[in-house]
Amino acid sequence: MRNSRKNDTLKSVERALQILEAFTLDHNELSAAEIAQKTALPKGSIYRFLKILLNKGFLVRDFRSGKYRLGIKVFELGSIVWKGMSLRQVALPLMEELSRWSGETVHLGVRDGHEVVSIEGAESDQSLRIALPVGKRVCLHSTGIGKAILAFLSDEEIEEIIEKKGLPVFTPNTISTKEALWKEIKTIRERGYAVDNEENEPGIRCVAAPIRDYSGKVIASMSISGPSMRITDEKIPLFAQKVIETCKKVSRSLGYVGS
Repeated sequence: MRNSRKNDTLKSVERALQILEAFTLDHNELSAAEIAQKTALPKGSIYRFLKILLNKGFLVRDFRSGKYRLGIKVFELGSIVWKGMSLRQVALPLMEELSRWSGETVHLGVRDGHEVVSIEGAESDQSLRIALPVGKRVCLHSTGIGKAILAFLSDEEIEEIIEKKGLPVFTPNTISTKEALWKEIKTIRERGYAVDNEENEPGIRCVAAPIRDYSGKVIASMSISGPSMRITDEKIPLFAQKVIETCKKVSRSLGYVGS
């Protein structure tokens, strides 16, 4: 008798989960008949499960169309998952893999106001290597890791940063005019990655790409950094492809479902 009750409970849980999983981005509103068709559950039990899920806040019903959609409770649980996923924890193994592949140092940065802050690094094992200590702040307009974030802000935010922070010059290659920066931003948006061509420090090149969260917002960036004599013009497209692939993996781990 006890095993029978246990099996019934497990079946009920499984059926409730089947109903929730029937909803997708392409089909975010479903009628009871559509849910029954997608789950292959008996119509007689569908309404019982729908009533329970409605009462618990996992589903809501549009009384005009009679269709159901996922409720706020699902969002609340999802938010807990995203909050518990540390960006550094997700990114570090992939950064180490990228560093081994490229032979160069890999940095992870997030925006803080008008600057980008290094929050994690995987250092190259070569004797001549680039180090960006965790906690170090650098400008958004003069670094690969910064430009990969800056380019995907709104135009209004970019204008505000330029106005308040200015475009300080660090090397002869630093972008120092608004016109040149907007041209660079357009290029980054089109190709999906940023390059620091000795713009922040002489002799150092970086190739960086953005990282997105579940909503599609750019929340961080990752870069491959090394001496310009090793990160040559010929290597940049290959490095860019790899860093984009790595950033997409991190983004997917954070719930991003875009391309």
